[in-house]
Amino acid sequence: MNPRGLILLASLLALQAAPGHAAPVHGRLELQDVFAHESDRSVSALLGQRDRNDVLGNLRVTWEPRRGSWRFAFQYQLGAVTGDTPLLAARQKALALFPDAPPRTWWDLTDTTIDGNSFTLTQRIDRLSIGYTGAHIVMRAGRQALTWGSGLVFHPMDLFDPFSPDATDTEYKPGADMLYTQYLFDDGSDLQFVAVPRPPRRGDDPTLDASSFALLFHTALGPWRTSFLAAQDHGDTVAALGVSGALGGATWNAELVPTHVNDDRTYVSALANISDAFTLAGRDATAFAEYYRNGFGLDDRHYSVTGLPAPLTDRLLRGQVFNTGRDYLSLGGTLQWTPLLEIAPTLIANLNDGSFYALGEATWSLEDNLNLIAGAQLPIGPADTEFGGLPVTGAGAPYAEQPTRVYLQLRRYF
Repeated sequence: MNPRGLILLASLLALQAAPGHAAPVHGRLELQDVFAHESDRSVSALLGQRDRNDVLGNLRVTWEPRRGSWRFAFQYQLGAVTGDTPLLAARQKALALFPDAPPRTWWDLTDTTIDGNSFTLTQRIDRLSIGYTGAHIVMRAGRQALTWGSGLVFHPMDLFDPFSPDATDTEYKPGADMLYTQYLFDDGSDLQFVAVPRPPRRGDDPTLDASSFALLFHTALGPWRTSFLAAQDHGDTVAALGVSGALGGATWNAELVPTHVNDDRTYVSALANISDAFTLAGRDATAFAEYYRNGFGLDDRHYSVTGLPAPLTDRLLRGQVFNTGRDYLSLGGTLQWTPLLEIAPTLIANLNDGSFYALGEATWSLEDNLNLIAGAQLPIGPADTEFGGLPVTGAGAPYAEQPTRVYLQLRRYF
């Protein structure tokens, strides 16, 4: 039996053998239609997939029984894609235009049951952990998700699978195999430790250079909430300071994240945001502004994808950084148009090359546990800019572009 089967079988047998009350099964079913368009100078156009339409389905089943201070978490995902993107992905892989991403977690608990040019079916175990919660101690071992930092659009302090700025589903982060411990102090402070073993390549054993180890300390200093981070991440040394406070009725956050990489250079990322809630024309609304400095990014106006420096390329492949520029400003918010309809626009500006990325989403609650979500994403900018399209190599076409997207989602919770 492969590792996926052994882990699942052992966990289920252990839980069935333990006395306790049966836990209900919950989950979410999502159906989505996505249309994507790129220009005739894009890589996708070169591969015959300039315009794409896909129908996606995703089922997540959650089972989290508890017994006293102990908790078991299991989440299973089944995802299907039918349309044009599977063929585009296959052609990109065949041409080796972009390098393969390294493993993000230890165990490979994903199976692609069907992998065709117009249809793929994939299943995976996304959560599989056992945990203990005491008066001062929290411990969890296994596949789980963890979020650090206070970014609204960008997340420089979140080392473990942060959401990308254009993510259309931020309800569940991908799970990673880790050991998590937390000590809770009487004054409200807490100290967290995380160990995330990873192999350097798929099928290999974990190594220290590919793994992550991190300490995070939260405490209050006067009116401010502070976070202190020290980590060894993929062989690099990371430190971070986060500070949060209030300004009138608004909330502000700031983060400073220096990273010392193995080329003996230190790259400093930073973030500052402010958000507020108010009433606009008799409707509830929120607004935010966020500045992000990508210490690994480039402030040049002209560069190619294959010419990116190695520290930036590594983080793009690992899914820790999603942008190639240096300085960004994002503005956005939400508007409760009716009690059942919420509108959320966001605008991201690359301050170095003058390109923009506009996002808009509307969520309509059709009934209890049933939401309809419509959204659009529009990159704005000329060629040779991040959101207008970067040349893959040298100068000129083909360009790696952010597609214009329009999507419609239907989410049912049970």
